[in-house]
Amino acid sequence: MRRLIDDPVAHHLFTEAQEGIAVFDASGTLVAWNAAARAITGWDEETAAKQDLLAKGAGMLQIRDGKWVDLRSTAVATPLHELRIVLFADASAQVALTEARRHMTEGGLIDQVTQLPGKPIALGHLERAVALGRRDKRAVGVLAVGVDLPRVGADAPADELMYQLGKRLITATRTSDLAARVGETELLIVLTAMSSPNDAAIVAVRLLLRLSQPYVLSGRERSATVSVGVASYPTDGDSADAVRSAARDAMTRVRLGGGGYQLANPTIG
Repeated sequence: MRRLIDDPVAHHLFTEAQEGIAVFDASGTLVAWNAAARAITGWDEETAAKQDLLAKGAGMLQIRDGKWVDLRSTAVATPLHELRIVLFADASAQVALTEARRHMTEGGLIDQVTQLPGKPIALGHLERAVALGRRDKRAVGVLAVGVDLPRVGADAPADELMYQLGKRLITATRTSDLAARVGETELLIVLTAMSSPNDAAIVAVRLLLRLSQPYVLSGRERSATVSVGVASYPTDGDSADAVRSAARDAMTRVRLGGGGYQLANPTIG
């Protein structure tokens, strides 16, 4: 083991790794414990040797209140014997985020089906976006999206459709924007950092093409009718409520017409 650590390349990898590394010999004795392992756990090598990490298996492990690590293990054969390697990363932030998301879902702030933010978060985000847009003299886009699944017989797997649609929305929106579920079959998308009010219409067309692709529902391919109403601050409203209403009105009109997209004010653009 000492020859392995003494090798310059192996020593560099061991000491500079961002993941914690614990090395055990064939008898299960801890023989190496790197700096990242000490930083992540707060344990020195003597303390770590008492933790029986080899018996912990793989996955999330809580080592103390609020402190979680993600464990993985593997075996490495050397000319002399087999070594067991345990790798672990700090997972405290990941666990905290998962727990926070669970509380938000249970509290109705995140939609359980789509995993998108719910209406309260969406409206609050829109208020803030418009306030910043007013301060910075920038446009804010709002897309109101309605989704209709033609009923075939008695079965209309709406939740299944909304789940898949939510996944598409998550990958289709920028990190600076927000997509939320605000009704049973209605979504709201807030577009920030737009260079021009016309940008909202461009995004709407791209989104319409993405969301109108067929879905596999109950084991078969089905098509949904997507309707997008497009509005922007300050062109179509001077407040968050006004611009959202303009987008919803446009969505309702195009929805009644069989889907597609429509600007809140078709004469502007």
